Amino acid sequence: MNDVSCWMMQRMSGPVIRGRVWGPADRSGGVLDDVFVDARRVVPGLRVERLQATHPGDDDNVYFLSVGSGTDCIQVDSGQCGQAPFIVEGVTRTDTSDPAEVLAAICREFGLHKDL
Repeated sequence: MNDVSCWMMQRMSGPVIRGRVWGPADRSGGVLDDVFVDARRVVPGLRVERLQATHPGDDDNVYFLSVGSGTDCIQVDSGQCGQAPFIVEGVTRTDTSDPAEVLAAICREFGLHKDL
């Protein structure tokens, strides 16, 4: 196996990158920041990535949440600067303006129960 093949195998077996990793210190400027703080607390190993738009006019308020290096993820869309409205898509779809409902939907998608 040549160096390129080894590199490709490592990339294929590593975590799927859908955007820029969105760490605990990153901020959107809205209530979505608080949702992610709480989600990281209740979903062990939560990974958040923010879509990197290729054009400045494209919507980059799209986040992908996964656990560990898993390929299954849920998508969270928000309005500008992490504000409502929100859409959480995984097995089911939740449309809401309530941050508590966003957190509850994230928990449900990862098989956890979170009371509103």
